[in-house]
Amino acid sequence: MNESISSNSRLRPRAQSLFESRSRTISGITLALLEQFISPQDITNPSNETIDSSDQYNMVIRTGIRRTIFFICQPIIAGFLIFPLLILFWQAGWNFMVVWIDTPIGAHWIVLVMLYFFAQLIFLFIYLNQDHLYDYLHKQKIKLFISIILQFHTFIISTTYIIQWVSMWTIWDRYTPTDWLLMLIVSIVALSAVIALIGHPCDLVCAPFILSYDSIEYNIRIGSLFLTENINEYLAHFLNYIFYEYIISLLSILAWRGSYTLLDVFLFPKNPFMSASSSLFIGYPLYFLLMYTQSYTSEICQLPIFSYFNYSSVIYNIRHLTAFFTCVLLWRGFWLLFDTYIATMTLALKSPYLFYIICMFISFFILSLLKTASSINGPMSHMRDQYDLFPDYPNSYLVQWYNQMKTSDDISSISSKNIKNEPCTVALL
Repeated sequence: MNESISSNSRLRPRAQSLFESRSRTISGITLALLEQFISPQDITNPSNETIDSSDQYNMVIRTGIRRTIFFICQPIIAGFLIFPLLILFWQAGWNFMVVWIDTPIGAHWIVLVMLYFFAQLIFLFIYLNQDHLYDYLHKQKIKLFISIILQFHTFIISTTYIIQWVSMWTIWDRYTPTDWLLMLIVSIVALSAVIALIGHPCDLVCAPFILSYDSIEYNIRIGSLFLTENINEYLAHFLNYIFYEYIISLLSILAWRGSYTLLDVFLFPKNPFMSASSSLFIGYPLYFLLMYTQSYTSEICQLPIFSYFNYSSVIYNIRHLTAFFTCVLLWRGFWLLFDTYIATMTLALKSPYLFYIICMFISFFILSLLKTASSINGPMSHMRDQYDLFPDYPNSYLVQWYNQMKTSDDISSISSKNIKNEPCTVALL
């Protein structure tokens, strides 16, 4: 069922959050209570949400050779082609920031705080203006212009996330104890807090489990549970911004930091190559196992015995926590390899700023050609998949890419037929 919001005499699809289909949680109950307090009972503005029963994705394709090919190839392409490029972009940007922070100017603690709130200010601007940008791009006719604006928007968001994470991660490194046990306890507390707030740790799972496709529909408007018919759009976006960019973001950094440090301490700490190889050799089998068994897990959790005792939520949370730890393993494995064999190159040592900028632009350019540069920060809203290949994590990049190519080919063939038929029509006249 498609929900839409009226804007400028046309219907704007409502942006669903990535995991909005999950069961009602504490955050959902809190939202319902919030509506009662901040919204009037008599709604005088009829331009909020209407229901449209025509949804092209209601029909799910369960069989067919094409579905099988997508199912097999998507995790492989995500894990071995796209994911290393994402790591290269993130690590180049991260190392660029670390090198600058080590300078006399960046060494002051106030600089880190300023960087953090500078990133938050950019995010606030993006959150509050997402609908305007979405409507503006939909009015444009030149595809090249739309693509340039979309990629620029993606690049700004990606670099802003790097600034946000580096500044906060460095603050924790500099001004908190470095005892691994304490960091692990903080990480466990952060994971528990995320589950308590949202009901599941899905938001901690990232690439390669979750990929995006460069599109206006998925990369401009940010899915929000706060966006309901009784709450003003700007207020909903602001609440979403506070919730995710301050609360969930901070908890995510703490969860990642403790888990990452645990591996640094116990997984071949004196041998970077063995440590990286071990992370990848453990991470990749877990990744493929979790990707290819999503549908089976969903079927098992729907059995009456699991539903009756509410075991399904426990199974899902264990699965998501395993996926999160798999992400840490894979990111750490590639990160160590790049630090060992790429960040030690001659150009990186002589001109680190130039080297890391080149790495960022090369990786971003290749990802843009693949139409998945937005995977650097993940899809902003839920990506529908008519094949329902991976129900737990949005990973339908290959399907979206194929659909777009097929649509372009169909338009080209129709145009060519019209051109061929036009001389015949003129001759008949």
